[in-house]
Amino acid sequence: MAPLTRAERDELLALARSEGLRANLRSIERDHVVDIDDYIAFATMVARLSNHARPPFRPMRGNNFKL
Repeated sequence: MAPLTRAERDELLALARSEGLRANLRSIERDHVVDIDDYIAFATMVARLSNHARPPFRPMRGNNFKL
């Protein structure tokens, strides 16, 4: 992974200082109940921060899927 640029570093530091983000994370931790829409929004935000290219779609094959 390439080193962060100064702008990227500053952006991450600003996010770490964000009271709104901290409050959201505290409420999730405290309640232990996560709405699926909130989880998808969080996962989307993390994916954007990670800056990875999206892998190509490959359909799953098989007939015995377990969670």
